[in-house]
Formats: sequence, structure tokens, C-alpha cells
Amino acid sequence: MTRTSRVIVSEKTLEMNICAEFLPLIRSFPGCQKSFWIGMKQRQEARNGLDELISNVPSGFHLMLQFKAPKSPSLVPKGFEFTLNDEQLRHLVRLANRRPEAVHYVLPHYNRFRSIRQDSPCLLQQTYLLPVEQLKGLAASSNKQGTHKVITEPPKAAIYSDPVEVELLSPGRMFQAILDTNMRERSLLTHEELRTWLREMFEQEKGNARAIGQRLRGLGTICVTDLY
Repeated sequence: MTRTSRVIVSEKTLEMNICAEFLPLIRSFPGCQKSFWIGMKQRQEARNGLDELISNVPSGFHLMLQFKAPKSPSLVPKGFEFTLNDEQLRHLVRLANRRPEAVHYVLPHYNRFRSIRQDSPCLLQQTYLLPVEQLKGLAASSNKQGTHKVITEPPKAAIYSDPVEVELLSPGRMFQAILDTNMRERSLLTHEELRTWLREMFEQEKGNARAIGQRLRGLGTICVTDLY
């Protein structure tokens, strides 16, 4: 395998750097100054996941973000290519059915460190959100891997193998739409909705720690808390 064919920018690297920009932006909205990110370690993913992590979190609302890393530039001649796991997607769709505006894939257009260095600290200019709600009618994957291929060419993306065309959102515009004081309670997930979803996932996966870990990989929540 050549150096250029490897995925050299991991989901965790993108998650950490993108969240470093998400949080100041979200905290700039009235009543969101105390917001914070909740991520997961691999061990927590495979055991109790977010349910353990949010048990003692103060009152607030949740914005669920599923980070994905693009494939190596040598493997994609045009645009950026991401892979969505079908089983993980089905769980996220169930959550998006509760609050469509609160569940998104995060698709950063960074698969080389030199690009990250060049754009830092403004990585949001090349980061896009794919609302999971747009994928609820997507047919189950037909390949052996149980995956869907996503090719992004903003402001659109195509999901294969159908293909299905979907809209991409900019983080700034999306946050503006849902974090207004009057919209927050209608747009974001409550603690109980999130815990119920996790309990249902554990039941559907029959407590299989490995499967649960895979479903929660790259997933986290921004807890949007009130100032007082």
C-alpha cells in the first residue's frame, strides 16, 4: 500500500479539531454559553456509551453529530468520498425521527494534514453537515460490507448505489436556524429522548458490546446548556 492510498487523517483527529471551532460558535448564541462536547472513548463505546456519560450532565439539550473521515485523495478522482455503515445509519434515523434537526453527519473535506494546516483555525469553511433525516427513505445496503458510498460536491451529495441526491448544510447556517432561543426546545433532543434511544439500541443489538461500539464510533453530542 502506498503512502497516498492510506487514510492518514482519522475521524478522531477531525472530531477534535472541528469541535474546537464548533464550541465557540455555539457558545456565541444567547443562553448557550455553557455548552460543551461529550465524546466517547473506545471502551465506553463498547460498554455503556453515552448513557453512562450523560447520567450526571446538567439540564440542557443535545445536538448529535456523527463524524466521518473522507477516503484518501488518491482513491477519489473528484469530490470527497465517505462511507456510511447501514446499521449505524438505521439507528441514527430512529433518533432523527424524534428531532430531525438535531442529528447530522459531519463531513469534513480534509484528508491531508497539509490542508488542515493551511485552513486552520477556519476548518468550518470546508466542513459540511448531512442531516440524517434526509436519509430515512434510503434503501438498505446491498453490498457485502453493509455500507453506502457518499460523494460530496457541495452544496449537494450523492448516496450510492441508487444514487440519491441530498443537500449539504453549512454548520453556521444550521446552528443559526436551531439555536435561536425560541427554536431550541423544539429542535434539539432532550436527555430523556437520548437515553431512550440508547436503551433501544442496546436492546436491538442484544447487548453485543462489539456491535454497540461500532454503532457509536465517531458519535458524540454537543450539550447545549442554559446560562443559568
